[in-house]
Amino acid sequence: MNPLPATPLSRRRFVQFLTAWAPLLASARATPSHLVAGSVIVIGAGIAGLAAARALADAGAEVTVLEARDYVGGRIRTDRSLGFPFDLGAAWIHGPDGNPITELAAQASARSFMTDDESVMIYDRDGQPVPGAAVVKQEQRYRALLKRLEAGAAQRARDESLAAALQRLAPQALEDPLMRYFLSAYAEFDSGGALERLSAREWQNDEKYPGKDVLMIDGYDAVTNLLAKGLTIKTRTVVKAIAHDVEHVSVTAADGQAYEADAAIVTLPLGVLKKNAVAFDPQLPARKREAIARVDVGIVNKACLVFDEPFWDVETQYFGYQSEVMGKYCYFLNARPFCDVNALATFAFDSYGREFERQDDALIESEIMATLRAMFGADIPNPQKTLVTRWGADVFAYGAYSFASVGVTREDFEALAAPVGERLLFAGEHTSAAYRGTTHGAYLSGRREAARVGKLLAWR
Repeated sequence: MNPLPATPLSRRRFVQFLTAWAPLLASARATPSHLVAGSVIVIGAGIAGLAAARALADAGAEVTVLEARDYVGGRIRTDRSLGFPFDLGAAWIHGPDGNPITELAAQASARSFMTDDESVMIYDRDGQPVPGAAVVKQEQRYRALLKRLEAGAAQRARDESLAAALQRLAPQALEDPLMRYFLSAYAEFDSGGALERLSAREWQNDEKYPGKDVLMIDGYDAVTNLLAKGLTIKTRTVVKAIAHDVEHVSVTAADGQAYEADAAIVTLPLGVLKKNAVAFDPQLPARKREAIARVDVGIVNKACLVFDEPFWDVETQYFGYQSEVMGKYCYFLNARPFCDVNALATFAFDSYGREFERQDDALIESEIMATLRAMFGADIPNPQKTLVTRWGADVFAYGAYSFASVGVTREDFEALAAPVGERLLFAGEHTSAAYRGTTHGAYLSGRREAARVGKLLAWR
């Protein structure tokens, strides 16, 4: 490893230095530095809970993970009923360079596929391909528009929605079909929230690892299964109440079983916390309750359709459609570049994602096929199999991932991460101000809280 530089750094070189070293420094900080003598309950076997449990168990703690579902992984769940590993929730490693999930995937011998956002064919509402030059030109305008929005939001005394900012600064953007495509397929997909709910000031105020995104083509569960190996995990255990004092934590499950430990790490999704599905005694501090209420959770649902034969270019990675409805089937992922199954996966973002969940599978399939027939012709065949997700209706999630809603600040995410006393701690993607809405944010938050518990319970 190279020594730290001794010469002064320019701002740019300092940022480059932090980018290169941050994962190593974060990993060092997030590992208990002593053997841990004590018991810990981890609530939730998503990647945040598994990361915390893995670190503490490896350090010698007695760890019990309580998981409401009948599987480990939480919003990481791989389905194989379609003939290939299809991830119902998290699917990409966003920014693989220096990303801790990349290292875990390598340890699990999981294959990945680098996706290329430029391998896309966008269709207009008449089913005509949009020329590549027009796409490039409009995407440049989209990027410039985001910079204008960012500068304008910083100058305003009060926050507003991204939709309101657009209406004020560039109302024509909301009328342009190709610009609407970028706002939906990029802004709404990346953030998880609809334009009407995104904070114009804070929605992009997070951090990213470098590198092109990669898909976990063997299934993201390779990572969660690796972390879970050898841990004591009690599935089908729904937590209903958590009590704590200066000496211990007590957790009560729906079946009446009580668990006691020296400390507990709560990794319940923000959507569950917002529903007050778990009672805390004493109640959570006002600042944390305020943050739970203020930070919002988006909905990103998927539908995957499998066909006997492809009717699309099997080498093109993505297909876009200028949908009249924001968030409705504007983006399709082609499975053929990384597997032999003729499958297309599409998405329903936030506001439309809620309407999506009120429809039955047959209607969803019918509407997706209407979109595909507008793009590829009326004579394309029906799918042989269709699989859909409904994360907003999932009582153990109530949504996909958190985002910066109107009025939210970075301090709200920090409040979600703050411990309550010494023995009740919180992790999850919503507690990561820097990497909210990502698996690596969730993973690093679990490691962060394991380190905090490690300091409390370390042999001295």
